[in-house]
Amino acid sequence: MSKQSEDLREQARRASRLALTISDLEASVKLKDLSKQYDADAERLEKIDSPASGTTRGDLQG
Repeated sequence: MSKQSEDLREQARRASRLALTISDLEASVKLKDLSKQYDADAERLEKIDSPASGTTRGDLQG
């Protein structure tokens, strides 16, 4: 797992926790959506970094 994907996962956890603590329903929903987006972004990064994907970082640098 790359540092970037770890950071995104941490941001997802923070957004999720915050969503549970606030009473504003609209803000809570937005934070939950943000958490899901951070997790999805981390997932994409992990797939790029994964040797099983058939692509290495060197391949992406062109």
